[in-house]
Amino acid sequence: MSVTNKALLNITQQDENKEKQHSLSPADIPNVESKYKASFFFAIGVLSSLSLIGWSTLSESTEQNVDLKKSAHTQQQALTTEVSEHASSNIKTAQLLISPTKKESTLAVSSIYAEKPISADKIEVTASVRTQSTQNRSIVDKPQLMTSTEVVKPTSKSASIVPATPKEQAQANEILQVEEVELLPSELAHRSREAAKKALDRSDFKAAMKEYYTVLKYQPSDEESRKRLAALLYGKRDVSEAAAILQQGIKLNDDSVELRLALSSLLQKEQQPEAALSVLEYIPVGASVDYLATRGGLAQQLKLMDLAKESYQMLVNQEPDNGRWWLGLAIVYEREAKVKPAYEAYQTALIKPGLSRSSQAFVRDRIKLLATMEGIE
Repeated sequence: MSVTNKALLNITQQDENKEKQHSLSPADIPNVESKYKASFFFAIGVLSSLSLIGWSTLSESTEQNVDLKKSAHTQQQALTTEVSEHASSNIKTAQLLISPTKKESTLAVSSIYAEKPISADKIEVTASVRTQSTQNRSIVDKPQLMTSTEVVKPTSKSASIVPATPKEQAQANEILQVEEVELLPSELAHRSREAAKKALDRSDFKAAMKEYYTVLKYQPSDEESRKRLAALLYGKRDVSEAAAILQQGIKLNDDSVELRLALSSLLQKEQQPEAALSVLEYIPVGASVDYLATRGGLAQQLKLMDLAKESYQMLVNQEPDNGRWWLGLAIVYEREAKVKPAYEAYQTALIKPGLSRSSQAFVRDRIKLLATMEGIE
C-alpha cells in the first residue's frame, strides 16, 4: 500500500504542478490615475483662472460701454442743438431719432455723429457704439440712418473741425503761395552776371565765359560784360572770337566809345595799327580824350596827317592846358610844312604842363630849328 500511495502522491503533485503552470497570473498594470492626475488638476486650474480673468474683463467692458453710451448720448444732444440752429426745417426728424423709445436708432445716430470728428475720444465712442448696436440693428433702421446723416451734413464740418495752430496756418499759406514766376530778361542777365563774377573770384574762367555768353543772350547791350568776355577769350588766345564779340557790340551801338577802344587796343597788340585806326576813324558823339588821343597817335604813326590834325585840334579844344596835345599838333603842322603855326604850337607846348623832360628837350630843339629857318629870334 505504501508504494501505491507514493505513486498517487506523485501523480497528485504532478497534476498540481501542471495546474500551476497553466493557471493565469495577474497582469502588472501601471497606475494611470497617479500618472495623469497632476496634469489634469493643472489644466483645471488654468481654465478656472482664465474664466476669472474673462469674467472680470467682461464686467469692466460692460461698465465702459455704459459710460461710453452716456458720453455718446451727451455728445449727440450737443450736436443736435447745433443742428437745430442751422437747419430748423429738420428739427422734428432729429427729435424722432433721439427719442427714448428707440434706443437702437439713438445708438446709430450717435455712431454717425462720431464718425466725422477727428479727435481720438470721439473715435473710441464710435467704435464702442458700433459694436453694441450691430447685434441688435435691424433692416428697418437703415432708412433712419440715412435720414440722420442728412441732418448732420450741414453742420458736421463746423462741429468737428479742430482749429489749426498759427504755425500750421503759416505753413499752409507758404504752400499755397508757391507759384512759377517768369523772370524778365534783365533779371536773368543779372543772375548770370553775378554768377560770372563768382566764377572769376574762384578763377573758373570757363564757367565765367559761359555765364557772360548767357548775359549777352538776354541783354546784348551790356557792354561791360561784352568787354570782359572778349578779354577772357583773348586770354585764351582766341583773338578772332574776341574781336567778333566786340564787333557785334559795335554793330548794336555804333557810338560805343568803350567797345571801339577795346577793339583798337586788341588790334594794336596784334601788331595791326591800320586795322586799329580804321576802328577809330569814326568819331562818335561825345568821344573821350583817350579815344581822340589814340586816334591821333595812330594817325601820326601811319603819317595820315589829316586824321591826326583833326584829332589834336579836338584835343586842344577839350584840354587847352595840356602840353601833350599842343606838341602833337605842332608835329602835324611841321610835317605839313607849316612853319609858323608849328613854331607857335611848339612855344605853347613848352609853357604848358604835361610834357616829360625828354619831350621838353625835343620841343626846344624844334623851336631853335624853326627859328633859324624863318629867321626868327
